[in-house]
Amino acid sequence: MTGDTNAVQEPDRSDTKADLASALSKLAELTLDDTEPLETTVVRILSEADRVIHSKRRSCRPAVINGLAARYGLLGQPPATLEETGRTMGVTRERARQVQKKHEALHGLYLWWPQLDVALETAKRLAPCTESALADELFHKGITTTRYSFDSLRACAEFAGRPFDLDVRDGVVTDDPDAVTAVYRATRRLAERQGLATLLQVSDEALDAGVVVTEDDVRALLAASESVVWLDDDHVTWGSSVRNRLVNTLRTLLSVHQPVDLLSARQAVENFWAYRNSGRTADQADLVAPTPTGLRVFCEWHDQFSVDDNELSTTVPLDLNAELGVEAALLVELIRMSPNGVLDRTSLMETAEAFGMNLSTVGLYLTFHPAFVQLDRNAWTVRGTAVDPDVVAVVQRQARRRSLTENRDFRAGVTPNGRPWVMLAVTSNFRLTGVLLRRWLPAGTPSARLELTDGRGEACGIAVYNDETGFTHGFGIYVRRFGLRVGEYVYMRADPDEETASVTHGSSDEVSRLA
Repeated sequence: MTGDTNAVQEPDRSDTKADLASALSKLAELTLDDTEPLETTVVRILSEADRVIHSKRRSCRPAVINGLAARYGLLGQPPATLEETGRTMGVTRERARQVQKKHEALHGLYLWWPQLDVALETAKRLAPCTESALADELFHKGITTTRYSFDSLRACAEFAGRPFDLDVRDGVVTDDPDAVTAVYRATRRLAERQGLATLLQVSDEALDAGVVVTEDDVRALLAASESVVWLDDDHVTWGSSVRNRLVNTLRTLLSVHQPVDLLSARQAVENFWAYRNSGRTADQADLVAPTPTGLRVFCEWHDQFSVDDNELSTTVPLDLNAELGVEAALLVELIRMSPNGVLDRTSLMETAEAFGMNLSTVGLYLTFHPAFVQLDRNAWTVRGTAVDPDVVAVVQRQARRRSLTENRDFRAGVTPNGRPWVMLAVTSNFRLTGVLLRRWLPAGTPSARLELTDGRGEACGIAVYNDETGFTHGFGIYVRRFGLRVGEYVYMRADPDEETASVTHGSSDEVSRLA
C-alpha cells in the first residue's frame, strides 16, 4: 500500500487535455500579447501547462520548460533527441522521456496563438521559397527573434493543432513537392547534358517525367533555389555543373583556334551535337544547341570563357592534344602540314591512312568535329586557317582531274530469282569511306539494313541503305579486311526480305562472270 501511495499518479489524458485547453484558452485571453515573438509564447504556454499538470507546484521549472520546448522543436531548431533534452533538463535520458510523457496531453491542442497564425500565413504567401528566405522574413517582421528552421515552424503548427500543408524539397518550401523535384531534376539534367536550359525546356523535361508545370511555375520554383544560376530572364543553369558537354565542346573548339565569333561557335556546337544525337538510343534525350543569346549569356557567366564584341575566347590555357584526343589532334597537324593548309577529301584520307588512322573515324571528324571546316565542295581545312579562295579553287580542280582518271564503272540489276545486285569499280572515295553514293536497289525498295557476309560466309559489317538518296554506308569493314585497291571490282547480291547481302571482289572479268 505504501508503494501505491507514494507512486506518481498519472493524470487521466482526457481530463487533463480538457483542463489544459481551458487553462490555456484563459491564459491566452488574459495575458498573451499578439505582437510578442513565437519563442516568448512558447515559454508561456509550456510554463502554464507545467503548472496545470503539477498543480501543487508553485513555481515553474525553467530547465524543464526549455527541455520540453527543445524536444518538441518549438524554439527555432528541429526537434531535439531525448539525449539532448535530458542534458538541457539536467536529467537522464530516461527521466527526460518520463517528463515528456507527463506532458503528452498538451501536444496537439488547438491554442489561440496569433503570432503562429501570422507565421504560417507568411510561409504560405512566400512559397515557393528557400528555407533561409522564410526564416529571414519571420525574423525581420519580428515574428521570431531567431531564424526559425522550417522543421521548427512545422513543429509549432503541429503542437498548436494547426493544419500545415507545406513541405521542403531540395531546400525549397512548397505545397507541391513533386513539382519541385521534377523541375530541379530536369534543370540539373539539362545543365549537365547541354550546359544550360530555357524555362520551356525545363517544363518539357518535367512533363516527360509525368509532372505538368507551366513556364510560370518553373520560373517561381527555380527562383526559390540557391543552386540555380539565372543567366538572363529565360536561361538557367545549375551552379555546380560547371563542367558539362557545352563546356567540353567549346574547349575543343577553342583549343584549335581563338577567338571564334559566337555565331560560328554556335553552328559548330550544333553540328557536333547532331552527330552525338545520331548515336543516342531511343530512351536518351537529344542534345539541343543553345540559342545565340543563350550561348552568349552562358559564356559571359562561365569563368573559363570571355566574350568581347561577339568573339569568344578562353580565360584558361588549353592543350590541343588533351582537348581533342590523339587522333583528332593528329588530323589537325596533317592538314596544317599541307602546302596551303587545305586538302581535298581523298588526299586527306590517304594522308591519314598513311599515318595509321582509322578512316571511319576520320570521315566522322570531317563531317561533325568542330575543329574542321569545309570551305567549299571537297575542300577541308582546320578552323581558323586563312585560305585564299583561289587556293580552294586549285585544290578542287586537282581533285576533280584525279577523280576523272579513275574507273567509275557501275552496273546494277536483278537476278533471275529476283535478287538485286550491284557491280562497281572501286574508287578512291569508296575505298577510303566504305560509302556507295549511287542508287542500286530497285525503285520502291524501302530503307534497309543488310547484314553483309564475305565470300567465305563470314560476317563483315552492316550496310545501311537510304531509299531517298540511295546512299549506302557500312562497307568499310569489308574494304579493310581484304585491302581493296582502286580499280578492283566489287559485286554484291542482296536479299531485302531476309535483310542480308553477300559481297565479293576481284578483277573485272571475275566479277562480270558473277554478275
